[in-house]
Amino acid sequence: MVYMSIQTFNLNTADLDFKNVVAAEEGGQHLKKCFQCSSCTLTCPVADSGLDLNPRNVIRQVLLGLRKEVLESDAIWQCVGCFECTDRCPQNVRFTEVVEALRRIAVRETKNKDRSKRIKLSKQGKLKHSFDKRFSESVWLWGRSWEPEMIGRYLMYGRGFPFGALIGFKYISMMWGMFIKFKIEFLPPWNSTARKEVRGIYKKAKAETGE
Repeated sequence: MVYMSIQTFNLNTADLDFKNVVAAEEGGQHLKKCFQCSSCTLTCPVADSGLDLNPRNVIRQVLLGLRKEVLESDAIWQCVGCFECTDRCPQNVRFTEVVEALRRIAVRETKNKDRSKRIKLSKQGKLKHSFDKRFSESVWLWGRSWEPEMIGRYLMYGRGFPFGALIGFKYISMMWGMFIKFKIEFLPPWNSTARKEVRGIYKKAKAETGE
């Protein structure tokens, strides 16, 4: 069961252009069609679990211009991408894609030259962004992800040294079990053709997005 609560916001510092920024981002095109019917929240498994994510509230905060509250929240990083909300939405708002747009904006705004507008990612945001980055780097390097290398880099970069290395020891027995059952590869995959194709896709995407 999803419990709805009354929220109050201070609109004195609202960024009234924020909704336009999100709508201009890839994935946010249909944001303004939302009429707050709550179909997304009622079908969301994460909202039902009691975490911070409430799709209807996220959209509402964006429309109200609560830029900092949205971009620094854990909520936008808790979406698991199941697309249930997108499937049920009568307005085709496509919340899953809106969340991806918000994540990109949040990461970008951590380097805003205007310090007063600079965003600080939440703890969950930092870890999720670090994992996504390590996965992307692994695919770039090998043409597909290689789990031992990707997880090692995530623990070192995402958790920091030496804490990442210490946490890694907990997974040694699990990793060994996966190795002997051929669930993951001991040696890195090497396919020069695949790697070349993947890097071509990455370069094209970077040229088109400028990121």
